[in-house]
Amino acid sequence: MSDTFAPQSAAQPVPESINDREFILTYSSGSQVSATSPTRFRYHQQGQMIWGEYFGGTVSVGRFVGRRDADVLSIRFAHRPVSGAEVVLGTAHSTIRWSDTGELELYETFEKDGEPHVSICTEAERHAAWPELDPSSRSTPQLDGTTFVLEESSASTVSAEPTRFEFDENSGVVWGFYFGDTVTSGHCVGRLRDGVLDEYFVHHVIASDATLLGDSSTTLGRRADGRLELVEAFVLDGVPGKSVCVQVV
Repeated sequence: MSDTFAPQSAAQPVPESINDREFILTYSSGSQVSATSPTRFRYHQQGQMIWGEYFGGTVSVGRFVGRRDADVLSIRFAHRPVSGAEVVLGTAHSTIRWSDTGELELYETFEKDGEPHVSICTEAERHAAWPELDPSSRSTPQLDGTTFVLEESSASTVSAEPTRFEFDENSGVVWGFYFGDTVTSGHCVGRLRDGVLDEYFVHHVIASDATLLGDSSTTLGRRADGRLELVEAFVLDGVPGKSVCVQVV
């Protein structure tokens, strides 16, 4: 058993970082927990920024982003159910804590179909092999493997080195990484459906040294030269804005 996974005294503070830690779902009031393949979550943390991936149980492909404030995580997620149903978008709040048996766990409150629910995830040994994504499950227009740069934004003046966005996508679930201009780094997740990308995002702002959460609705278009275009209406830190990004080819 690794040192990072060893049970700790409940009197000790929780770890300042949960980077590269994995948790499995052990209880949920919203669904039955699989005894053989419970939903598994892998977390990444950089400062207050949280992001990661999950699969198993009722989830085929899942991604999330969030922000950590002390021991509380504000999470935004997107996943495709194993059933093939529409991609689910949602929000949750998790508290990092020690269980009565000394295991690190996440106590999560979330809403499903308009009803409040609770789930508990317990730290587990790292999974050796996460499932490969099926390349035939990419959507059209294809965002998987694409790169975009910020062309204009109502939130800031675009610099000579504009923000750059790297996207991945599978089964209608979109996730990505971005950096440059006013942003040290950022992560996003969302759902691509009928040419519209609904996203959640988190990023670190250079000027204010703040980590901000936001959401957006983006329309995909194609320019006369064949490049994809993203026209985004967003809300960042409670302030609405608009931006335009163009594909790098």
